[in-house]
Amino acid sequence: MSEERKHSILAPSSKEWVHCGFSAKFLANKEEETNDASEFGTECHALAEAYIKQSLKIEDFDEKPVSIDELKSTFKHYDDEMETLATGYANFVIGQADYEEKRTGKKPLVFVEQLLEMDYAPDTHGTADAIIIAGDTLTIIDNKTGFIPVKIFEGNELNSQLGIYGLYAYKLFADIYPIKKIRLVIYQERIHNIDDQTIDVEDLLEWEVSVLRPAAKEAQNPNAEAVSGKWCKYCPGRNVCRQRSEDALSIDVEKKPELMTDDEIEELLPRLDFIIDYCTSIKEYALKKAIEGKKWKGYVLSETSTKRKISDEEAVKKILKDAGFNPEVTKLMSISDLQKMVGKTKFNDLVGDYIIKPKGQPVLAPESDAKNNNTEDKQ
Repeated sequence: MSEERKHSILAPSSKEWVHCGFSAKFLANKEEETNDASEFGTECHALAEAYIKQSLKIEDFDEKPVSIDELKSTFKHYDDEMETLATGYANFVIGQADYEEKRTGKKPLVFVEQLLEMDYAPDTHGTADAIIIAGDTLTIIDNKTGFIPVKIFEGNELNSQLGIYGLYAYKLFADIYPIKKIRLVIYQERIHNIDDQTIDVEDLLEWEVSVLRPAAKEAQNPNAEAVSGKWCKYCPGRNVCRQRSEDALSIDVEKKPELMTDDEIEELLPRLDFIIDYCTSIKEYALKKAIEGKKWKGYVLSETSTKRKISDEEAVKKILKDAGFNPEVTKLMSISDLQKMVGKTKFNDLVGDYIIKPKGQPVLAPESDAKNNNTEDKQ
């Protein structure tokens, strides 16, 4: 697969562009992020796919067969949790296939990790975790391995990823099978969350016309408008977007009474998480750049203060007891109390090699505070 095929700018999994066309400018330059969590998820999906195909006897004629043990040996993150997540999801899909066979009296068609080509934007595609076709119903099952609950609908808003998968799975098979209903399923074994919603094909086609197509058109507009909201959380441009900054930090300067009214507080409450999230992400962005060498005017890269620790309590107790001191009652005394009992100089001579000060976390601090951050805390 070429690099171009790997990256869809308006990918189904990216919700930002559906709400904010301006985010596409950042998505176009987004680098593929690889971390332990994403690698774990990829491997977990691959293991579940192997279990499903083995159980349902689904063969890939264009791929060389690989045993499940061989597959596991290639993983970096295989553990008992992955086994639980993969088998839980695989059993769910297999159970759904069995249910559909009993419901319709015929074996359903099952597709695992099915590539779907999409035409709402150039070179756009996605992979559906599982598709089951039985009677007049097409089921899309999306396997999530994260900790944040995912829903098919948030209020009246359809989850765009599931909507797109359902839409294009329908388009792929509509000329072959008499599909009238689209069943969308979120499966999260990790947090025991299953969300299941069935919609009519006509409603999904209406969503395509009223939501998906206009959003995709706006995202491809060179002068697309920026619209901030909770979808900013995963946008690669969230830390530099001016609209998000203005919306988060906007203040009404009109003179008002000294005390806020209950109505004003109620109006502010829904915005607090957005403001806090914005401020936190800016701090994280500035710190990341500082660690990479960026100099921010008026700030220096410092460390959080830490407390001294004894690296080997048993060794310190023995040394002090051999020197004639009783360093414990029910547990070893604090470093400060030990120093008072023994005397700072003698204490350092006896057990100074066992006193350590853990390295602090990097923090971007005003220059005036840097000395305070680097001073030693007393216990």
